[in-house]
Amino acid sequence: MGSRKGGGSSLKAGNASDDRIDEMSGLYSALHDFQCDQQHVLNFKKDQIVEVTKASSSANWHRGKINGKAGFLPANGYLQKVDIDSCPRVVVRQDFEGATSGQLKIYEGQVVTVVARTDVQWWTVRSDSGKWGQVPAKFLKMINGSTEGEVTVHTPIESPDIVVSRPLPPLSRTQSQLATTVPADLSSVPRSSTISRTTGVPHTPSNKRRDYVRISSSLVEGVRRNGVKYQTSKEIVQTVLEKLTEEYPEWNDQLSGLYKALHQESDLQSNSVDSLKLEQLFENLAAHTEDEQQRGWSCQDDTAEISSMLEDLLGLLRNANPKVVIHVLQSLKYEPLLTLVNYYQLESRKGLKKQALQVLYESMQIQPDPVCSILLTSRLPVQLAADIQANKVISLLEQQCDVFCSCLSYPNAMPRNHYDQLDDVFISCLLAAIEADETPHDPENLIPAMFLKCILSLNLHYKDLRSNKVCNVLKSRPHATVLSETLLVSFNRGENLTGNFTESEDGVRKIMLDLFGSPDTAELFFTNDVKVLLEVLHRNVIDRGEGDTDRLYYLQLLDRVLSNTDYKDHEHYKEEILHLLQQVQEEETPDRETKSEAAKILKKHVILFT
Repeated sequence: MGSRKGGGSSLKAGNASDDRIDEMSGLYSALHDFQCDQQHVLNFKKDQIVEVTKASSSANWHRGKINGKAGFLPANGYLQKVDIDSCPRVVVRQDFEGATSGQLKIYEGQVVTVVARTDVQWWTVRSDSGKWGQVPAKFLKMINGSTEGEVTVHTPIESPDIVVSRPLPPLSRTQSQLATTVPADLSSVPRSSTISRTTGVPHTPSNKRRDYVRISSSLVEGVRRNGVKYQTSKEIVQTVLEKLTEEYPEWNDQLSGLYKALHQESDLQSNSVDSLKLEQLFENLAAHTEDEQQRGWSCQDDTAEISSMLEDLLGLLRNANPKVVIHVLQSLKYEPLLTLVNYYQLESRKGLKKQALQVLYESMQIQPDPVCSILLTSRLPVQLAADIQANKVISLLEQQCDVFCSCLSYPNAMPRNHYDQLDDVFISCLLAAIEADETPHDPENLIPAMFLKCILSLNLHYKDLRSNKVCNVLKSRPHATVLSETLLVSFNRGENLTGNFTESEDGVRKIMLDLFGSPDTAELFFTNDVKVLLEVLHRNVIDRGEGDTDRLYYLQLLDRVLSNTDYKDHEHYKEEILHLLQQVQEEETPDRETKSEAAKILKKHVILFT
């Protein structure tokens, strides 16, 4: 890969692993000219700045924007990511409205980041709020006499404690000429001092950073004192800082420091109040678990005490800074979670069992990895499966199903013996309850929905259709009317019933593909249901349009429906499906896999469509 000549930004390669897709999104610089006549593909020139909005580590195309226009960007060899943290900072000399597409509105005194300086008249800059665009170079102010490798930016208001110094790459000949045509006018900028006005102690960047962290933390804690959750408190402070930045752009540098500190969670204090509370609660619960009389707890008068501890622990998990919770769990090597699992297994009081499960559930939401992995390899899934079959208390059953589904929906494998114990008997029990009429202990008929999620979560673990226990049990059933109808409704609505985490696979889509993978399970759906499904598949492929990778899934499911149902007996939507497949096959789109799937279906089912 080549490097940019004379650019004003520091770049780093935009290659990232699959588990860092979010980090791949951002601003990129073009290494070469790119020209493509295909629809929805964006063209650009060498050194042009583009934005990747949805990165892909496996496909050949990113989704992105250029000057506000959205489309596809080539993923390999054409782009390098801009390292924003290494780019220079400059002060805005005067307001600029940025009226046209691709331009950025800036204010006098505002501090912005220079992303690229490839044009004498126009520079590409990025504001601290994340917005970016082009502005006239003459509207940006640099210090007169700065060395070629460094630009020092002084704050435009009376606060001599803040100095920002960022290294710049050497200027090209064009940029050197530009620097001489944009003289720095410092008459309106006060001289900066690196000595604190109040203490006379050198105010180093590290001191300023600690001050910003301290102030931003105190602002968040001030809001939390009113009973507001940490995340909500943080959002409130963030909103206030953003509003102040809009109203008082001359304070941009200080407010920017607070804003960044608000999002820098690395300065966690192990002796913070929340941290100490968590450690103490975990220690107290461990003491109760180790009590020799633990199997006789129901005879002891400690229900209120244990319930209070679990309630306090649950409150901290829900309201404290998640980074603090993670810090404590990591320092304790996640042993409190296994302690809670043991406690749940030994405890007989249903109210306390429910509270213990609530704590485990919240822990998974805060840090799915490795919490879900730890719980998956523990005895918890097997214990929950046994309890779900035996329990008749709906409130506890609901919590048991929630924890079971959260554990199993995370994409990690369980120990082999767990799969042996989550057997046909357990699956049959769930299916029987789904298909059963209302029972006295479930007057609101909540069990079918809860058990369906358990089925979907367990089914995620079977990658080979031949060894899929859920499908094998369903093959032996004469019907599964409630299951099939509920799945079809959820599929039509696009509901992901196992989407507990961003990493979770869509359980509804997975089981639909599995069920129609064999005639034995496809026949669980009535002919009218299959007709409705065909229309849903047709609509989803049409609505998503070219370039949407989800269309591949819908075409794969269409192929299985045509192959494993009695489609030849009714040929529902035949002309529409044929036209759709031909249209996809002829599209000019970078998504070759989808086009190939459409061609495969036409070839495989040529008799149906003739």
